[in-house]
Amino acid sequence: MKLGLGKRTKKLAGLDIGTFSLKLAILESDKMGNLMLKNIRKKLLTPGQIVDKEIRDHEGIVYAIQSFVDEVDPKLSEVCIAVAGRKILVDRLVIPEPTGKGKRDVLLKQAITLEAEQRIPTGIDSVQLDFVELGSDGKNVSVLLVAARNDIVDDYVGVVVEAGLIPTIVDLEAIAAYNIFEYNYEIGPQTNIAIADIGHNVTNVVFIIGGNLFSIRDIGTAAKNVWGRFQSELRISTDELKRYMKSEAVPENSPTTKKAIYNSIEELSAGLGMAFSYIENAPGGGSIDRLFISGGAVMIPFLAESLASRLGIPCEIIDPLKKISYEPEAHEDLSTVERRATYAVALGLAIRGGEA
Repeated sequence: MKLGLGKRTKKLAGLDIGTFSLKLAILESDKMGNLMLKNIRKKLLTPGQIVDKEIRDHEGIVYAIQSFVDEVDPKLSEVCIAVAGRKILVDRLVIPEPTGKGKRDVLLKQAITLEAEQRIPTGIDSVQLDFVELGSDGKNVSVLLVAARNDIVDDYVGVVVEAGLIPTIVDLEAIAAYNIFEYNYEIGPQTNIAIADIGHNVTNVVFIIGGNLFSIRDIGTAAKNVWGRFQSELRISTDELKRYMKSEAVPENSPTTKKAIYNSIEELSAGLGMAFSYIENAPGGGSIDRLFISGGAVMIPFLAESLASRLGIPCEIIDPLKKISYEPEAHEDLSTVERRATYAVALGLAIRGGEA
């Protein structure tokens, strides 16, 4: 696993393997490093093929990826992918600055591995470990530890390899969302913001404090909970709800609908609020001034304004193509910022690597 923004090559591809769909983003970089969107597509999956980020239908997902890539770009051979879910541990650590003999990087890795052994009940042999150094004050080093269970990494890498592709990087969905935000938006030194990628089952939240990456937390409340409460609030049928979830129909813009959404996000906003409080009270933390959101849940009408109202801070939908050139008429699915935001992870992966 590799975290952070990697070296760009001419052709960059990110494959987002989601609960209900595959999303593929292909970018090209010119000699000046400017990014241009070459292709971006989505393919729906059969419900139940992936449940709670675990692949249940291995052969079906392999076939879906194969046929999808053949439709979009048959010559594509390398992609960046991401993992997320309950089998991923992300933790912020503060450890003493290494002072022993030897290279600092080696000593730091040894110290982090030792700390990880104390935090992972199944042992470090059962996970893929990686870390990001967040900063040092000369006495202590802050790092972001990432541990992904071997089985989930093997499952996601396996379906991609069997589909005939090379997964050059396995990232975290949260880091992919952070990377695309960092590319498109200016992060000032006084910035305290949260970036929430709201999926179907899990909400991944990245915290930036004082302009720097600070921590990542997962919230077990996401779009599934909001849609369920929405159905209850408006007393609509399951079939009608599915039409809304697939964007085949749009709820009317009325006070009744807005109230229903406001009530439906109660659990989600409470989870975000608790995470905000934790970061505010953590050593070196701070209060969150602004929230940016992405992921499939942004298609829920009035979501941003409802979250802003409940949390008491501005909330904005990320535009992952804000600084990436593209021809709108060539990509009908990018007609609104909500639609573009559903591709945030795929685009965040695409800027990491690809095919020369």
